[in-house]
Amino acid sequence: MQKLELKDILPLDDFESQRKKFFESHIRYIEKYRKVRLGSSISLVFENRQTLWFRVQEIFRLTKIADPKVMQNELNVYNRLIPEANTLQAAFLLDPQTPPHTVNNPAFSLKDFRGDNLRLILNKSIPCDLTTKRPEDLSLGNALWIRFFLDEEAKMILKDGRTPAKFSLSSNQFLAESHNLPTELRESLWEDLQK
Repeated sequence: MQKLELKDILPLDDFESQRKKFFESHIRYIEKYRKVRLGSSISLVFENRQTLWFRVQEIFRLTKIADPKVMQNELNVYNRLIPEANTLQAAFLLDPQTPPHTVNNPAFSLKDFRGDNLRLILNKSIPCDLTTKRPEDLSLGNALWIRFFLDEEAKMILKDGRTPAKFSLSSNQFLAESHNLPTELRESLWEDLQK
């Protein structure tokens, strides 16, 4: 997938004047093609060039960064989140408003996350790989970066659509599963795997 370049970034004033339109379009795109919910408190948001473009534009808008060297450094960091061929790259997000832990509703903590306890279920189970593996990444905040590596067989099953596809997360007494992935989302993820 092509990396973001400085020429792709709108000047701050141009982005600001159109931000509402971009934001609304971005949210619709994420919800339909890029977001998977696991229960009520966890989401996976799959990144691609389009999602990262908006993220970077927002960072530049909020920080008022306009120096091309600084902008390029930021692009270099965020370009690492663009998926490579045969890879799905996602943000693993915990809802900070999750209800407190109870016996009937065990909570999930990022400290419980190992990577192999989150899986893409096709005709086989594919564990994720943690992109953020440092202990401080697992103890701070409500987000991690993860990726899934799919072989040719798994890619074709995802594309074909006849075999159910979903995500499953289990840890201690916590279990959450997504619904079967809708066709539009599967097709969008399959496109990531081709680039």
